[in-house]
Amino acid sequence: MHSVLLIDEILRAVFAQLREGGNPNSEFARLATICQAWKEPVLDYLWETLPSTEPLLALLPTLKRENGAYVLSADPSPEALANLSAYASRVRSVQHHGRTATKLPSAILELLASSSGLFLPSLSTVALNLSDPTKRTLAPQLYLSTQLRSVTIDVGFARRAAAGTNAHPGESVCAYVDAISQSVPRLESLNLRGRVGERILDSVAEMQNLRTLSLCVGTDLSPRIIAAIGLFPHLHDLRVQLDGMDEEALRDALTEAGPCFAALKTLNIRAVPEVMAAFFGSFPKTARLSSARLESDLKPRAADSWIPALEHLATKASFTLEELSIQSLTSFCEVLDPTVPPRLHFTIATLAPLERATCLRRFFLDASVPADMNDADFGALARWWPCIEHLGLWTKPVDAFDYPTYFTMQPRATPASLRAFSEVCGRLRSLSVPMDISAVPSPAQPSTPAAEGNQRVLESIIIGCAKKGPDVDADELAACLYNAFPRVKRIEFDCGEETAWPDVADAYARLQAAAVL
Repeated sequence: MHSVLLIDEILRAVFAQLREGGNPNSEFARLATICQAWKEPVLDYLWETLPSTEPLLALLPTLKRENGAYVLSADPSPEALANLSAYASRVRSVQHHGRTATKLPSAILELLASSSGLFLPSLSTVALNLSDPTKRTLAPQLYLSTQLRSVTIDVGFARRAAAGTNAHPGESVCAYVDAISQSVPRLESLNLRGRVGERILDSVAEMQNLRTLSLCVGTDLSPRIIAAIGLFPHLHDLRVQLDGMDEEALRDALTEAGPCFAALKTLNIRAVPEVMAAFFGSFPKTARLSSARLESDLKPRAADSWIPALEHLATKASFTLEELSIQSLTSFCEVLDPTVPPRLHFTIATLAPLERATCLRRFFLDASVPADMNDADFGALARWWPCIEHLGLWTKPVDAFDYPTYFTMQPRATPASLRAFSEVCGRLRSLSVPMDISAVPSPAQPSTPAAEGNQRVLESIIIGCAKKGPDVDADELAACLYNAFPRVKRIEFDCGEETAWPDVADAYARLQAAAVL
């Protein structure tokens, strides 16, 4: 055997490739018998990640499952407990599913605690799925370790009326989170989903060393908890849903706490724009935020209601913000007043605060209606964001009743605006914009991009438009696209019907071929 196969890191890389190839655990077990030098690395790899604790409990010969419950027929021997402890020390990651888990008798839990202290001393990652409120069987002591770095808990969103007191996450879950906050100071990542309740969130507020935090907990979050989290000194990544949050109460809590989220780099937030404005207003003057995803609820609202939030965001993160996406979808199930319809279109005025974000590399807008912009507006965006690499402004309109009342289907920008992106945005790789393709500059500019343009990295362009119609000249449109972006690999026209127009694509391909010759 070559000596390189005795190096642990290389063995693990080989095992990982075998795992990706779909090899079952039985194949790895055979590897442990090939030579003594491979035994320990193979066993470590086999037991490193477990779908539950049941494989470990199966090592105790006197612990049996009968009629859906564990039964301890006799105390395990010292040898059996030592064997269990040896294998348990290899486990780094484990999951727990309430629907399939079987409750352990208290005698075995006491025995495990007294014999080995921590059941899984090397455990670093835990995922608990307790979304079924009727099956929240959990022994917290099995999933505690001073080495814990990442914990995910899903208790679901059981309806209070239907589930009654089961809407509470359960005493065992609360006790587990309490224990983590008190005895696992090096926890780095916490992911909570469902109605977790005030007690658990109070424990979260004590976990000041967290670096990554996800709180999808409905209306359980309070301004007080948000303010406490805002003072975490190492929090880099935050996902939070502020459903039903009171704007004024949040602003007061954050103002009292002082500058918040000083270390935050990545943010995923769902809230109404007014609450986002209060949230961003608490940032320090020079925030470190580099990536943000903003999502509002589905209530109809004017696009300009986003302006205060974008003002605070762009002011506080003007030199660091590189990625921004905005999702502002509207539910048309509510009957809107046709005499005073909301202005649903994002315009250049809506996005004007983002002129300060000169380092922006990615920007995506997902709204119920396309952005309403003209050629001059696209030119302004190009000047604001010269480093932009991916720009998405096209949104396929929703199928809403009486849509002309609420928005127009006809874009105002023309293919002539592509030139602005070509001349200024030299790093642009993908572009998605609404455009009136019937307004191709006539006559088309000469097809000499090699002499005039320097934009040779754009690979994908999607043009949202009205139906093609007979008045669109495929050759002229292809020439306009080619003059701006001569290296495009993917061209799509999204008009609600076909997305690939062979005549335009063929004309563009001929121009590319001619340039090679």
